[in-house]
Amino acid sequence: MRRRFVVFVNAAAGSVDEVDDDLRTIEQAFAAADVDAEVSGIDPKDLADAMRSAWNARPDAIVIAGGDGSVNAAAGVAVEHDMLLGVLPMGTFNHFAKDVGTPTDDVAAAAAWLAAGVETLVDVGDVNGRVFVNNASIGVYPHMVAGRDAIRAERGWGKVRAVPVAIVNTLRDLPVLHLRVTLDGGRPTPVVTPFIFIGNGLFDRGGGRLGTRISLDDHLLGAYAITTAGRWRLVANAITARLRGIDAAPDTQRQPAETIVIESATGTIDVAVDGEPAQMASPLRFRSRAGALRVLVGPETT
Repeated sequence: MRRRFVVFVNAAAGSVDEVDDDLRTIEQAFAAADVDAEVSGIDPKDLADAMRSAWNARPDAIVIAGGDGSVNAAAGVAVEHDMLLGVLPMGTFNHFAKDVGTPTDDVAAAAAWLAAGVETLVDVGDVNGRVFVNNASIGVYPHMVAGRDAIRAERGWGKVRAVPVAIVNTLRDLPVLHLRVTLDGGRPTPVVTPFIFIGNGLFDRGGGRLGTRISLDDHLLGAYAITTAGRWRLVANAITARLRGIDAAPDTQRQPAETIVIESATGTIDVAVDGEPAQMASPLRFRSRAGALRVLVGPETT
């Protein structure tokens, strides 16, 4: 029996002609993979309602075609309603798609991979009730994202072109936060930092090089903080942690935890949730939701 997928494409990701081209490409890719796919463009604000309506018709899976921001929006709905989610990577970085093993450089290959896929369970992170599949960060990154988006709106640039300018502007006006951090219900610790990264899973192996997620089912969050107020020490630590490892970066701290609470006296904290900026009330309550997301993956991945 042919599998039946409902596929949603982020209609806000490009021009009308670009989205139409994407729809045709995806339809052809799933047809070639012998999948009955209902493919449509969707405005992100309408995605949750569209997913709920589609799931009522009992497809084999809901597939989201887009980048990490689209996957984040879909994952929250999928977790809430126990949906099986497939990811067709069509974004800039596609971090989550890569980590579950989806081919990211060929739509046809990704469609065939999903067509042969099986269900597995992966963890998600949660901050104040909002799901994230990759990470949530505080400090320089949400500051940079807000600046990047402002540059894009003002100059009409793409993300990749706007990022270097936004990074320079962020380092020029470095946000330094005074926080209290509590891990797994322990004693609160004061932390002065321009940057905290909370990963859905650990992104290093025991103090090694930071960057590649090692598991999506270890039921842990990875907390990484750079504890220097100097902009060049921040840059140096970030580069060292990435290239030589966290143990070689003296101002970088790393802790695994199932729950993390971050408090600020300011009352609100700017957060980037899977790259999307948000302002949340303090305290931020993070937790790992073990096996909460049903994901379609290739049989070789399980």
